[in-house]
Amino acid sequence: MNNRFRKQYIKIAKKLTLADLQAGADDGLLSMEDLVSDGRVAQQSNFFMGLFSQQGLKNAINAFGLTEALARLGLTDLNVEIDTCDPHSHRLYVFTGKPCQENTVCEMVLKRGPIQIMEHTLPNFPNKTPDFLQVEWLLLQNPKRNFDEIRPQLPGQSYPGLGIGDRMLQIMIILTRRLHLEGMINKPHYYHTAFMFTKDFIFTNPRNQAILQSINRDLLSQYKFHTVAWAAHFDCIINQVTNSTLIWNTDYLILPLEKYLIKYFHSHEYEEAVAQEMKKYNFTIDTRKFLECMQKRKIPVYEKIISPT
Repeated sequence: MNNRFRKQYIKIAKKLTLADLQAGADDGLLSMEDLVSDGRVAQQSNFFMGLFSQQGLKNAINAFGLTEALARLGLTDLNVEIDTCDPHSHRLYVFTGKPCQENTVCEMVLKRGPIQIMEHTLPNFPNKTPDFLQVEWLLLQNPKRNFDEIRPQLPGQSYPGLGIGDRMLQIMIILTRRLHLEGMINKPHYYHTAFMFTKDFIFTNPRNQAILQSINRDLLSQYKFHTVAWAAHFDCIINQVTNSTLIWNTDYLILPLEKYLIKYFHSHEYEEAVAQEMKKYNFTIDTRKFLECMQKRKIPVYEKIISPT
């Protein structure tokens, strides 16, 4: 995994103490018995993911250089809020200025726990139930910037992104390791989020991996990423092998951190399963339907696309 922030952030993480991460918390809550169970961080604590106080998250944001990075985008006066009412799913919010929906910079929903990977979709997957950091929702946006041709709107977006994905990924890897979990996992709602995640993640289901790679192979050489993203969203992608419409049906993406998971998802067996699935797909875009959908919703198209007569 090649992340330009990896070494730098590992050094920073080693310097962050428990006092840094739980700064400002009520001393009555700060006991190792509350925080650690069987050598692991206890999820039932009042801290975010059993580890961070609200001030502790601010300290971490500062330490990893995110405050400075966001300030360069005009996002200052950061306010951090956490919601740990649900013992299973914890929520993190970062606002620029007054905490309100219009000022949301980051919204994240995380949980931890085992995932039963569907073995019937995987050839000879190890007989284990891995324990993951589950990314249920992640929103990163700049509410002070408008969309343009350089940063066009993608499905599900209200504002352009922040361009800090590599930083966030490395921080979340550090968190995953600190919680003694075996990897990260999420279900991308859109093709474009799957595309961005799969620089480091891989689908647990070879079929979904094959679909993603086939879209990339067949369409990204002909169309801009923005076009392909909206075509997937509006069900405008056609599989010419079966003459059927592709319906984006997501599955788990995994970033394996334990050796047995890394070995499996980089094995010849898994890659061969993906290769065989890819033979079933040859994608094109129904340009007439695509242009009608874009025009109906007044979404700009940033390339010349000819609709068949």
